[in-house]
Parts: sequence; structure tokens; C-alpha cells
Amino acid sequence: PVPTLSGGFGGEDGLVAYCREHGIGLLIDATHPFARQISRNARAAAAVLDIPCLRFERPPWTPAEGDDWRSFESWQDMAAAIPEGKRVFLAGGTQSIEIFTQRDDITLWARALNVAGREGPPNVSFINAMPQVEMTEERETFEQHGVELLCCKNSGGHASFAKILAARDLGIPVWMLQRHTPDPSARKQMARLQIHDNVEDVVLAARQIGRAYAISAPSIP
Repeated sequence: PVPTLSGGFGGEDGLVAYCREHGIGLLIDATHPFARQISRNARAAAAVLDIPCLRFERPPWTPAEGDDWRSFESWQDMAAAIPEGKRVFLAGGTQSIEIFTQRDDITLWARALNVAGREGPPNVSFINAMPQVEMTEERETFEQHGVELLCCKNSGGHASFAKILAARDLGIPVWMLQRHTPDPSARKQMARLQIHDNVEDVVLAARQIGRAYAISAPSIP
């Protein structure tokens, strides 16, 4: 079995120390597209250690014909743009909730983990749950609450795409927090970074690096 570590490393310095202690010769960053801090730490640690860093980043969702999508650079901008009186379903995680609950002139349903028992303003309802897997379940949720606008992250992948399909089916506009790309000014960090949008390419790159640096690379069952 592959050794696993659950929890943080203690920032960039902690990750550098861990890699040095265990003789790590390659970093593979497969975190969530919006887990920006750990990705920054991985790039920075790879630069300090002068080792390669591979980033797996699933492709973002793209609109289909007829979709009503709008992109925003921040939750603050998104929340501020919501018209008064809108019935909004927020699926942006706990970090977005504090921002959206400041709007007392909308009706808000906020879905996230660890919000059970949380109290908010009268216009806000919390749903302590993961995204539904089936489109029909998400559609039922939207219809039950009369949702007029879906606010979420452009996470990509299949795990939470059902809500996008449900919004498409019901003709509900979708507002998305767009992704931030790594700062190109951090040239030393970027020089050791490779970004791939599928697992097979990450494994292939790891094998190539393994042959070049004589380190073990992962395998696909």
C-alpha cells in the first residue's frame, strides 16, 4: 500500500521539510482546482527543492448552446451583482456563505458541508449536504425551492456536474466563480511546473521524469 498522510503539512516550509525527510524527487499536485494555497505551496516547495512539479487540473466546464452562464473573478462581485428579490441557490462552499448572507434582499439557499444547525438571517436557509449525483435530484431541489439563479464554482469534472445539467434543463442562469491561473511572474516556480488535464498524461509525465531522474513513478491499474 502507498503511505498516506491526512491533514496539512504546515505551509510551504512544512512541505519542503517533509519532502527532504522522505527524499521526494517529484511533486504531483492533484488538489481541487480552487485549492489555491496548497497549489502555491507545492509550486514553491518544488522550486526550493529544485524538483519537478506536475499539476493535474481537470478541464473547466464549458457552456452548451442555449446556456445562460456568467463568470466572475470573486464571490464579492458575484454577490453584489444579484438583482434584488432573486431566489438564489449557492453551491460555493463555506467560504462563499459569509459573503452572500450579507444580502438581505434576496432569498438564499446555501448548500455546503458542516452547516448543520447553523443559524442565519431569515432570508437564508442552509442545506448540509454534498452535491447530488443525479440530475433529476438536483432538478427536484431547484423546483422545490423555486430557484431562479445558481451560483457556484467552475470546478469541472463529473462529481458535481448534475446541478449544471439541472439548471440547463430548467433554464436557470448559472453564475460561476472562474479559476485563477498561476501567477506567470513567479518564473522560478513556473519553470518546474507542468499542467495536465487528464490522469494518463500526468502518469506518463511522471514516468518520463522517473526515467530521467531515476525515481519511481506511479502506475495505473
